[in-house]
Amino acid sequence: MPNLLKPTKMTNATTEPQGIIDIPTISNYDMFERNRDNADSKKLDHCPCCGKAIPNAKFYINSIFGGNAYPSSDKNEYANAWVMGVGTECRKKFPEGYVFEIKK
Repeated sequence: MPNLLKPTKMTNATTEPQGIIDIPTISNYDMFERNRDNADSKKLDHCPCCGKAIPNAKFYINSIFGGNAYPSSDKNEYANAWVMGVGTECRKKFPEGYVFEIKK
């Protein structure tokens, strides 16, 4: 009978990506909230860095755990991860290799 309490080694599976960084946000939380509320009132996505509305996102990041980002070169799928638009100016706050474009 197999030992059900012993973890099974999974091949080609990762639980979380490498290179996780904090999403760089503005230090004024009240300003972020006002920006986000304004975006929400217009039913637009908001930038995870500054909270400002993004009417037509051109740049994106891989977000994970609700406040972190991981490199765009990582093509695996993870729990608690999604793609988020990032503002044109705020994209410059990320290190090279984290922001990408989705060609339409």
